[in-house]
Amino acid sequence: HRTFVLQDEARCKALYAFLKQNWAACAQAEKPLAVTIAEHGDKRSVPQNKRYWAALIDEIHQQAWVGGKQFSKEAWHKFFAGKFIGFEEGPDGQMYPLSTAELNAADFSSYMLKVEVYAADELGLELSQ
Repeated sequence: HRTFVLQDEARCKALYAFLKQNWAACAQAEKPLAVTIAEHGDKRSVPQNKRYWAALIDEIHQQAWVGGKQFSKEAWHKFFAGKFIGFEEGPDGQMYPLSTAELNAADFSSYMLKVEVYAADELGLELSQ
């Protein structure tokens, strides 16, 4: 696994050199290389993920009541993902919340802040953080 962050011409040349030196040998060995182009952003961190599930979702799951009911951690997770990230249509025509796993570190921090604000403003919760 190699990652090239194309921030300048030297790194572009490094990518080109790597491909030039390796693509044919890998293809010949029936292990062709795959190239994916995407905007670079640091993925969310393990501490962010732990905080999301333990300090936010778990506390909301334990403390929140809506319409006289409590809901599972997964129900809250899906609710917030849909509310703050959006939905996509599935093959069955139903709408499913987008995954938080695709968010980079900055976007995930912003997402968690929205969850915290919702918990305080709409659910009346004081989360311990």
